[in-house]
Amino acid sequence: MKKWSAAVFVFLFLCLFPVMANADSSPSIVLDGVTIKQQSGAPAENIGKTVMVPIRIVSENLGYQVKWEKATQTVRVLKGNSSIQMTAGEDAATVNGSRVSLDSPPLVKQGTTLVPLRFVGEGMGLRVGWDNGTKTVSLFSIPPVADPENENDPVETPASNGLGELQNISFSGDRLIVATNGDMTPKVSSISGPDRIIVDLPDTTFSKEFSQGQVSSPDGSGSIQVTDSALVSKVRYAIFSKSPSTVRVVLDLNQAATAKWSLGENNVLLVDLTASDGEPTSQPALPTNDGKKVVIIDPGHGGRQSGAVSVSGAYEKDFNLSVGLKVQELMKQYTEIQTVITRQDDTELSLQQRVDIAQLNQADIFVSIHGNKFTTPVPNGIETLYSRKESKTLADILHKHVLPITGFKDRGVKTASLHVTRETTMPAVLLELGFLSNPSDEAIMLTEDYQDKCAQAIVDGIVEYLGL
Repeated sequence: MKKWSAAVFVFLFLCLFPVMANADSSPSIVLDGVTIKQQSGAPAENIGKTVMVPIRIVSENLGYQVKWEKATQTVRVLKGNSSIQMTAGEDAATVNGSRVSLDSPPLVKQGTTLVPLRFVGEGMGLRVGWDNGTKTVSLFSIPPVADPENENDPVETPASNGLGELQNISFSGDRLIVATNGDMTPKVSSISGPDRIIVDLPDTTFSKEFSQGQVSSPDGSGSIQVTDSALVSKVRYAIFSKSPSTVRVVLDLNQAATAKWSLGENNVLLVDLTASDGEPTSQPALPTNDGKKVVIIDPGHGGRQSGAVSVSGAYEKDFNLSVGLKVQELMKQYTEIQTVITRQDDTELSLQQRVDIAQLNQADIFVSIHGNKFTTPVPNGIETLYSRKESKTLADILHKHVLPITGFKDRGVKTASLHVTRETTMPAVLLELGFLSNPSDEAIMLTEDYQDKCAQAIVDGIVEYLGL
Protein backbone atom coordinates (compact mmCIF):
# COMPACT_ATOMS: atom_id res chain seq x y z
CA MET A 1 0.00 0.00 0.00
CA LYS A 2 2.87 2.37 0.87
CA LYS A 3 4.58 1.55 -2.44
CA TRP A 4 1.33 2.27 -4.31
CA SER A 5 0.92 5.64 -2.51
CA ALA A 6 4.49 6.58 -3.29
CA ALA A 7 4.01 5.70 -6.96
CA VAL A 8 0.88 7.86 -7.15
CA PHE A 9 2.75 10.75 -5.52
CA VAL A 10 5.63 10.48 -8.00
CA PHE A 11 3.21 10.33 -10.92
CA LEU A 12 1.33 13.44 -9.78
CA PHE A 13 4.61 15.30 -9.15
CA LEU A 14 5.87 14.51 -12.65
CA CYS A 15 2.58 15.70 -14.11
CA LEU A 16 2.68 18.95 -12.20
CA PHE A 17 6.38 19.72 -12.55
CA PRO A 18 6.30 20.86 -16.22
CA VAL A 19 3.56 23.35 -15.35
CA MET A 20 5.56 24.70 -12.43
CA ALA A 21 8.70 24.93 -14.50
CA ASN A 22 6.87 26.76 -17.26
CA ALA A 23 5.46 29.28 -14.78
CA ASP A 24 8.92 29.94 -13.35
CA SER A 25 10.37 30.41 -16.85
CA SER A 26 8.38 33.59 -17.54
CA PRO A 27 10.96 36.38 -18.00
CA SER A 28 10.95 39.47 -15.81
CA ILE A 29 10.82 42.92 -17.40
CA VAL A 30 12.57 45.89 -15.78
CA LEU A 31 12.01 49.42 -17.14
CA ASP A 32 14.51 52.06 -15.94
CA GLY A 33 15.19 50.02 -12.79
CA VAL A 34 11.51 49.32 -11.95
CA THR A 35 10.08 45.82 -12.42
CA ILE A 36 6.93 45.78 -14.55
CA LYS A 37 4.09 43.87 -12.88
CA GLN A 38 2.68 41.27 -15.24
CA GLN A 39 -0.83 39.85 -15.11
CA SER A 40 -0.81 36.19 -14.15
CA GLY A 41 -3.11 35.25 -17.01
CA ALA A 42 -1.02 36.88 -19.71
CA PRO A 43 2.69 37.00 -18.79
CA ALA A 44 5.63 37.44 -21.11
CA GLU A 45 7.03 34.26 -22.68
CA ASN A 46 10.31 32.99 -24.06
CA ILE A 47 9.57 31.61 -27.52
CA GLY A 48 12.77 30.28 -29.01
CA LYS A 49 15.32 33.02 -28.40
CA THR A 50 12.74 35.81 -28.42
CA VAL A 51 10.91 37.38 -25.46
CA MET A 52 7.28 37.86 -26.49
CA VAL A 53 5.02 40.18 -24.48
CA PRO A 54 1.27 40.88 -24.53
CA ILE A 55 0.43 44.14 -26.28
CA ARG A 56 -1.12 45.27 -22.98
CA ILE A 57 2.40 45.57 -21.52
CA VAL A 58 3.46 47.69 -24.50
CA SER A 59 0.53 50.08 -24.11
CA GLU A 60 0.15 50.31 -20.33
CA ASN A 61 3.79 50.17 -19.17
CA LEU A 62 5.79 51.62 -22.05
CA GLY A 63 3.23 54.33 -22.80
CA TYR A 64 2.86 53.59 -26.50
CA GLN A 65 -0.43 53.81 -28.37
CA VAL A 66 -1.46 50.36 -29.60
CA LYS A 67 -4.13 49.67 -32.23
CA TRP A 68 -5.32 46.11 -32.88
CA GLU A 69 -7.30 45.13 -35.98
CA LYS A 70 -8.98 41.83 -35.19
CA ALA A 71 -10.09 41.13 -38.77
CA THR A 72 -6.56 41.24 -40.20
CA GLN A 73 -4.81 40.35 -36.90
CA THR A 74 -2.62 43.43 -37.37
CA VAL A 75 -1.15 45.44 -34.51
CA ARG A 76 0.16 49.01 -34.85
CA VAL A 77 2.42 50.55 -32.20
CA LEU A 78 2.65 54.36 -32.26
CA LYS A 79 4.71 56.92 -30.34
CA GLY A 80 5.18 60.45 -31.64
CA ASN A 81 6.31 60.21 -35.25
CA SER A 82 7.40 56.57 -34.92
CA SER A 83 5.20 53.64 -35.95
CA ILE A 84 5.56 49.86 -36.15
CA GLN A 85 3.03 47.61 -37.89
CA MET A 86 3.06 43.84 -37.49
CA THR A 87 0.69 41.04 -38.47
CA ALA A 88 0.30 37.76 -36.59
CA GLY A 89 2.20 34.98 -38.35
CA GLU A 90 4.10 37.28 -40.73
CA ASP A 91 7.91 37.38 -40.42
CA ALA A 92 8.21 41.00 -41.62
CA ALA A 93 7.06 44.31 -40.12
CA THR A 94 6.70 47.87 -41.34
CA VAL A 95 8.76 50.41 -39.39
CA ASN A 96 8.12 54.05 -40.33
CA GLY A 97 7.09 52.96 -43.82
CA SER A 98 9.99 50.51 -44.42
CA ARG A 99 9.77 46.70 -44.41
CA VAL A 100 11.98 44.96 -41.83
CA SER A 101 12.45 41.23 -41.20
CA LEU A 102 11.39 39.71 -37.87
CA ASP A 103 13.12 36.84 -36.06
CA SER A 104 9.80 35.90 -34.50
CA PRO A 105 6.42 37.11 -35.79
CA PRO A 106 3.56 38.19 -33.51
CA LEU A 107 1.18 35.45 -32.46
CA VAL A 108 -2.23 35.13 -30.90
CA LYS A 109 -2.34 32.78 -27.92
CA GLN A 110 -5.45 32.12 -25.85
CA GLY A 111 -6.98 35.36 -27.07
CA THR A 112 -3.86 37.44 -26.23
CA THR A 113 -1.62 38.98 -28.88
CA LEU A 114 2.11 38.62 -28.17
CA VAL A 115 4.75 40.79 -29.89
CA PRO A 116 8.58 40.62 -29.84
CA LEU A 117 9.73 42.95 -27.06
CA ARG A 118 13.27 43.68 -28.29
CA PHE A 119 12.04 44.58 -31.77
CA VAL A 120 9.35 46.94 -30.45
CA GLY A 121 11.63 48.48 -27.80
CA GLU A 122 14.58 49.16 -30.10
CA GLY A 123 12.24 50.39 -32.81
CA MET A 124 10.99 53.02 -30.37
CA GLY A 125 14.46 54.09 -29.23
CA LEU A 126 14.84 52.03 -26.04
CA ARG A 127 18.06 50.30 -25.06
CA VAL A 128 17.27 46.62 -24.47
CA GLY A 129 19.38 44.18 -22.47
CA TRP A 130 18.99 40.49 -21.53
CA ASP A 131 20.34 38.63 -18.49
CA ASN A 132 20.19 34.93 -19.28
CA GLY A 133 21.02 33.96 -15.71
CA THR A 134 18.04 35.71 -14.14
CA LYS A 135 15.86 35.64 -17.29
CA THR A 136 15.40 39.40 -17.08
CA VAL A 137 14.82 41.91 -19.86
CA SER A 138 16.17 45.39 -18.99
CA LEU A 139 14.74 48.41 -20.80
CA PHE A 140 16.32 51.85 -20.57
CA SER A 141 14.39 54.87 -21.86
CA ILE A 142 17.12 57.26 -20.62
CA PRO A 143 20.48 55.45 -20.92
CA PRO A 144 22.94 56.16 -18.08
CA VAL A 145 26.18 58.02 -18.76
CA ALA A 146 29.23 56.02 -17.71
CA ASP A 147 31.49 58.91 -16.62
CA PRO A 148 29.76 61.39 -14.27
CA GLU A 149 32.88 63.51 -13.80
CA ASN A 150 33.63 64.09 -17.49
CA GLU A 151 34.97 67.62 -17.84
CA ASN A 152 33.78 67.93 -21.43
CA ASP A 153 30.38 69.55 -21.74
CA PRO A 154 27.79 67.28 -23.38
CA VAL A 155 27.46 67.88 -27.09
CA GLU A 156 24.16 69.63 -27.63
CA THR A 157 22.69 68.97 -31.04
CA PRO A 158 19.77 71.18 -32.04
CA ALA A 159 16.67 69.43 -33.31
CA SER A 160 16.95 68.22 -36.89
CA ASN A 161 14.10 70.48 -37.95
CA GLY A 162 16.07 73.58 -36.94
CA LEU A 163 14.11 74.25 -33.74
CA GLY A 164 15.73 75.22 -30.47
CA GLU A 165 15.12 72.78 -27.62
CA LEU A 166 14.03 73.74 -24.11
CA GLN A 167 16.07 71.79 -21.57
CA ASN A 168 15.11 73.11 -18.15
CA ILE A 169 12.59 75.39 -16.39
CA SER A 170 12.84 76.55 -12.79
CA PHE A 171 11.42 79.35 -10.65
CA SER A 172 12.94 80.89 -7.53
CA GLY A 173 12.87 84.26 -5.80
CA ASP A 174 10.38 85.89 -8.25
CA ARG A 175 12.62 84.83 -11.14
CA LEU A 176 11.86 82.43 -13.97
CA ILE A 177 14.93 80.62 -15.38
CA VAL A 178 14.70 78.88 -18.77
CA ALA A 179 17.60 77.06 -20.45
CA THR A 180 17.61 76.10 -24.15
CA ASN A 181 20.20 74.94 -26.67
CA GLY A 182 19.16 77.27 -29.47
CA ASP A 183 18.87 81.00 -30.18
CA MET A 184 15.84 82.49 -28.48
CA THR A 185 13.92 85.76 -28.70
CA PRO A 186 11.14 85.58 -26.10
CA LYS A 187 7.85 87.45 -26.31
CA VAL A 188 6.61 88.60 -22.89
CA SER A 189 3.08 89.83 -22.30
CA SER A 190 0.45 90.05 -19.55
CA ILE A 191 -3.21 89.00 -19.30
CA SER A 192 -5.73 89.98 -16.64
CA GLY A 193 -8.78 88.19 -15.28
CA PRO A 194 -6.99 86.34 -13.71
CA ASP A 195 -3.58 88.00 -13.76
CA ARG A 196 -0.93 86.08 -15.69
CA ILE A 197 2.46 86.68 -17.31
CA ILE A 198 2.91 84.94 -20.66
CA VAL A 199 6.37 84.03 -21.97
CA ASP A 200 6.34 82.65 -25.53
CA LEU A 201 9.44 81.02 -27.03
CA PRO A 202 9.03 80.94 -30.84
CA ASP A 203 10.77 78.26 -32.92
CA THR A 204 11.30 76.17 -29.79
CA THR A 205 10.20 72.72 -28.71
CA PHE A 206 10.82 70.50 -25.68
CA SER A 207 13.97 68.40 -25.76
CA LYS A 208 13.49 64.64 -25.57
CA GLU A 209 15.20 64.56 -22.17
CA PHE A 210 12.92 67.28 -20.78
CA SER A 211 9.79 65.47 -22.02
CA GLN A 212 10.95 62.16 -20.55
CA GLY A 213 11.58 63.88 -17.22
CA GLN A 214 7.89 64.81 -16.93
CA VAL A 215 6.38 61.84 -15.12
CA SER A 216 2.71 62.55 -15.91
CA SER A 217 3.06 64.27 -19.29
CA PRO A 218 5.21 62.57 -21.93
CA ASP A 219 4.64 65.53 -24.27
CA GLY A 220 6.64 67.76 -21.91
CA SER A 221 3.75 69.88 -20.60
CA GLY A 222 3.52 70.34 -16.87
CA SER A 223 3.57 72.79 -13.98
CA ILE A 224 5.64 73.91 -10.98
CA GLN A 225 3.90 74.76 -7.71
CA VAL A 226 5.51 77.92 -6.30
CA THR A 227 5.65 78.34 -2.51
CA ASP A 228 8.37 80.95 -2.03
CA SER A 229 6.88 83.88 -3.96
CA ALA A 230 4.23 86.43 -2.99
CA LEU A 231 3.66 87.14 -6.69
CA VAL A 232 3.41 83.73 -8.36
CA SER A 233 1.36 80.68 -7.36
CA LYS A 234 2.15 78.36 -10.25
CA VAL A 235 4.26 78.10 -13.41
CA ARG A 236 2.71 76.16 -16.32
CA TYR A 237 4.34 75.19 -19.62
CA ALA A 238 3.24 73.45 -22.81
CA ILE A 239 3.56 73.47 -26.59
CA PHE A 240 1.33 76.41 -27.55
CA SER A 241 1.63 76.12 -31.33
CA LYS A 242 3.00 73.46 -33.66
CA SER A 243 3.24 75.66 -36.76
CA PRO A 244 5.51 77.35 -35.97
CA SER A 245 6.48 75.34 -32.90
CA THR A 246 6.19 77.60 -29.84
CA VAL A 247 6.66 76.79 -26.16
CA ARG A 248 4.44 78.88 -23.88
CA VAL A 249 5.25 79.42 -20.21
CA VAL A 250 2.44 80.88 -18.07
CA LEU A 251 3.05 82.41 -14.64
CA ASP A 252 -0.18 82.43 -12.61
CA LEU A 253 -0.07 85.57 -10.44
CA ASN A 254 -1.43 86.33 -7.01
CA GLN A 255 -1.39 90.04 -7.89
CA ALA A 256 -0.55 92.27 -10.86
CA ALA A 257 3.14 92.28 -11.76
CA THR A 258 5.52 93.45 -14.47
CA ALA A 259 8.19 91.30 -16.10
CA LYS A 260 11.65 92.17 -17.40
CA TRP A 261 13.80 89.66 -19.19
CA SER A 262 17.51 89.28 -19.82
CA LEU A 263 19.33 86.76 -21.97
CA GLY A 264 22.81 85.51 -21.13
CA GLU A 265 25.33 83.35 -22.92
CA ASN A 266 24.46 79.74 -23.72
CA ASN A 267 20.80 80.68 -24.03
CA VAL A 268 19.79 81.04 -20.38
CA LEU A 269 16.74 83.29 -20.10
CA LEU A 270 15.90 85.18 -16.89
CA VAL A 271 12.47 86.73 -16.38
CA ASP A 272 12.29 88.94 -13.27
CA LEU A 273 8.93 89.94 -11.77
CA THR A 274 8.07 93.07 -9.82
CA ALA A 275 4.75 93.86 -8.13
CA SER A 276 3.13 96.65 -10.16
CA ASP A 277 -0.07 97.79 -11.78
CA GLY A 278 1.80 98.89 -14.89
CA GLU A 279 2.39 97.11 -18.17
CA PRO A 280 5.30 94.66 -18.39
CA THR A 281 8.24 95.55 -20.58
CA SER A 282 10.42 93.37 -22.77
CA GLN A 283 13.57 95.46 -22.28
CA PRO A 284 16.55 93.58 -20.83
CA ALA A 285 17.38 94.30 -17.22
CA LEU A 286 20.21 93.36 -14.91
CA PRO A 287 19.29 90.86 -12.19
CA THR A 288 18.25 92.35 -8.87
CA ASN A 289 18.17 90.60 -5.51
CA ASP A 290 16.99 93.36 -3.14
CA GLY A 291 20.19 93.15 -1.11
CA LYS A 292 19.75 89.44 -0.36
CA LYS A 293 22.60 86.97 -0.49
CA VAL A 294 22.14 84.73 -3.55
CA VAL A 295 22.95 81.04 -3.08
CA ILE A 296 23.00 78.60 -6.00
CA ILE A 297 22.20 74.96 -5.16
CA ASP A 298 23.25 72.68 -8.01
CA PRO A 299 22.06 69.04 -7.91
CA GLY A 300 24.55 67.36 -10.24
CA HIS A 301 23.61 65.42 -13.39
CA GLY A 302 20.01 64.83 -14.57
CA GLY A 303 18.23 63.56 -17.67
CA ARG A 304 20.53 61.37 -19.78
CA GLN A 305 23.39 62.08 -17.36
CA SER A 306 22.60 59.61 -14.59
CA GLY A 307 25.95 60.06 -12.84
CA ALA A 308 27.18 57.09 -10.83
CA VAL A 309 25.03 53.95 -10.75
CA SER A 310 25.06 52.56 -7.21
CA VAL A 311 25.70 48.94 -6.25
CA SER A 312 21.93 48.39 -5.99
CA GLY A 313 21.18 50.16 -9.29
CA ALA A 314 20.15 53.60 -7.98
CA TYR A 315 21.12 56.68 -10.00
CA GLU A 316 23.31 59.40 -8.51
CA LYS A 317 21.20 62.08 -10.24
CA ASP A 318 18.22 61.09 -8.03
CA PHE A 319 20.29 61.22 -4.84
CA ASN A 320 21.68 64.65 -5.80
CA LEU A 321 18.23 66.04 -6.56
CA SER A 322 16.72 64.71 -3.34
CA VAL A 323 19.39 66.38 -1.19
CA GLY A 324 19.26 69.58 -3.28
CA LEU A 325 15.50 69.97 -2.88
CA LYS A 326 15.81 69.42 0.86
CA VAL A 327 18.46 72.16 1.05
CA GLN A 328 16.21 74.51 -0.94
CA GLU A 329 13.29 73.85 1.41
CA LEU A 330 15.39 74.44 4.55
CA MET A 331 16.80 77.69 3.15
CA LYS A 332 13.30 79.22 3.01
CA GLN A 333 13.51 80.06 6.71
CA TYR A 334 16.27 82.60 5.96
CA THR A 335 14.55 85.65 4.47
CA GLU A 336 17.87 87.37 3.87
CA ILE A 337 18.92 84.65 1.41
CA GLN A 338 17.62 84.14 -2.11
CA THR A 339 18.08 80.48 -3.05
CA VAL A 340 18.19 79.42 -6.71
CA ILE A 341 18.27 75.71 -7.61
CA THR A 342 19.59 74.80 -11.05
CA ARG A 343 17.12 71.96 -11.59
CA GLN A 344 13.96 70.88 -9.79
CA ASP A 345 13.30 67.62 -11.64
CA ASP A 346 14.97 65.03 -13.86
CA THR A 347 15.95 67.35 -16.69
CA GLU A 348 19.36 67.92 -18.19
CA LEU A 349 21.64 70.96 -18.04
CA SER A 350 25.10 71.34 -19.48
CA LEU A 351 27.95 72.24 -17.15
CA GLN A 352 28.20 75.69 -18.75
CA GLN A 353 24.48 76.36 -18.30
CA ARG A 354 24.85 75.71 -14.58
CA VAL A 355 27.68 78.26 -14.51
CA ASP A 356 25.57 80.75 -16.51
CA ILE A 357 22.68 80.49 -14.05
CA ALA A 358 25.07 81.39 -11.23
CA GLN A 359 26.64 84.27 -13.18
CA LEU A 360 23.35 85.77 -14.35
CA ASN A 361 21.95 85.63 -10.81
CA GLN A 362 25.08 87.40 -9.52
CA ALA A 363 25.38 84.62 -6.95
CA ASP A 364 27.38 84.99 -3.75
CA ILE A 365 28.16 81.28 -3.48
CA PHE A 366 27.68 78.12 -5.57
CA VAL A 367 27.25 74.65 -4.01
CA SER A 368 27.11 71.56 -6.23
CA ILE A 369 25.82 68.30 -4.70
CA HIS A 370 27.10 64.89 -5.82
CA GLY A 371 27.66 61.28 -4.85
CA ASN A 372 31.06 59.72 -5.55
CA LYS A 373 32.06 56.50 -7.34
CA PHE A 374 35.08 54.34 -8.10
CA THR A 375 35.80 51.30 -10.24
CA THR A 376 36.06 49.07 -7.15
CA PRO A 377 33.83 48.99 -4.03
CA VAL A 378 36.73 49.72 -1.65
CA PRO A 379 36.97 53.57 -1.52
CA ASN A 380 34.54 55.32 0.81
CA GLY A 381 34.03 58.58 2.64
CA ILE A 382 33.38 62.31 2.26
CA GLU A 383 35.41 64.83 0.29
CA THR A 384 34.91 68.48 -0.64
CA LEU A 385 36.34 69.87 -3.86
CA TYR A 386 37.14 73.40 -5.02
CA SER A 387 39.17 74.96 -7.86
CA ARG A 388 40.05 78.57 -6.96
CA LYS A 389 41.68 79.87 -3.79
CA GLU A 390 38.69 82.19 -3.20
CA SER A 391 36.61 79.05 -2.60
CA LYS A 392 38.76 77.40 0.07
CA THR A 393 37.11 79.04 3.07
CA LEU A 394 33.65 77.98 1.85
CA ALA A 395 34.97 74.45 1.23
CA ASP A 396 36.48 74.22 4.72
CA ILE A 397 33.31 75.42 6.45
CA LEU A 398 30.96 73.13 4.49
CA HIS A 399 33.25 70.14 5.04
CA LYS A 400 33.39 70.92 8.77
CA HIS A 401 29.59 70.78 9.01
CA VAL A 402 28.93 67.82 6.69
CA LEU A 403 31.61 65.37 7.86
CA PRO A 404 30.46 64.81 11.50
CA ILE A 405 26.84 64.05 10.66
CA THR A 406 27.79 61.36 8.12
CA GLY A 407 30.10 59.24 10.24
CA PHE A 408 32.00 58.46 7.04
CA LYS A 409 35.75 58.47 6.46
CA ASP A 410 37.30 61.93 6.11
CA ARG A 411 38.85 62.19 2.64
CA GLY A 412 39.58 65.86 3.15
CA VAL A 413 39.20 69.17 1.31
CA LYS A 414 40.93 69.02 -2.07
CA THR A 415 41.52 71.12 -5.17
CA ALA A 416 40.18 69.79 -8.49
CA SER A 417 39.75 71.29 -11.94
CA LEU A 418 35.98 70.85 -12.29
CA HIS A 419 34.03 72.96 -14.76
CA VAL A 420 31.39 74.29 -12.36
CA THR A 421 33.89 75.24 -9.66
CA ARG A 422 36.54 76.51 -12.09
CA GLU A 423 34.45 78.65 -14.48
CA THR A 424 32.27 80.36 -11.87
CA THR A 425 33.53 83.65 -10.42
CA MET A 426 31.99 83.39 -6.94
CA PRO A 427 33.19 80.94 -4.23
CA ALA A 428 32.14 77.53 -5.55
CA VAL A 429 32.33 74.06 -3.99
CA LEU A 430 31.43 70.53 -5.08
CA LEU A 431 30.41 68.18 -2.27
CA GLU A 432 30.93 64.41 -2.63
CA LEU A 433 28.56 63.00 0.00
CA GLY A 434 29.80 59.40 0.01
CA PHE A 435 30.58 56.62 -2.47
CA LEU A 436 27.61 55.03 -4.21
CA SER A 437 30.03 52.34 -5.42
CA ASN A 438 30.74 51.33 -1.79
CA PRO A 439 28.04 49.02 -0.34
CA SER A 440 28.33 50.44 3.19
CA ASP A 441 28.20 54.11 2.09
CA GLU A 442 25.42 53.45 -0.40
CA ALA A 443 23.14 51.70 2.10
CA ILE A 444 23.24 54.81 4.31
CA MET A 445 23.22 57.42 1.52
CA LEU A 446 19.92 56.21 0.09
CA THR A 447 18.06 56.66 3.40
CA GLU A 448 15.83 59.66 4.03
CA ASP A 449 17.48 60.27 7.40
CA TYR A 450 20.97 60.60 5.90
CA GLN A 451 19.77 62.96 3.17
CA ASP A 452 17.94 65.11 5.74
CA LYS A 453 21.10 65.36 7.86
CA CYS A 454 23.25 66.26 4.86
CA ALA A 455 20.81 68.96 3.80
CA GLN A 456 20.75 70.51 7.28
CA ALA A 457 24.56 70.40 7.51
CA ILE A 458 24.89 72.13 4.13
CA VAL A 459 22.47 74.85 5.22
CA ASP A 460 24.32 75.33 8.52
CA GLY A 461 27.60 75.70 6.63
CA ILE A 462 26.13 78.23 4.18
CA VAL A 463 24.68 80.29 7.01
CA GLU A 464 27.99 80.32 8.87
CA TYR A 465 29.94 81.30 5.75
CA LEU A 466 27.55 84.16 4.99
CA GLY A 467 27.81 85.37 8.60
CA LEU A 468 24.08 85.25 9.26
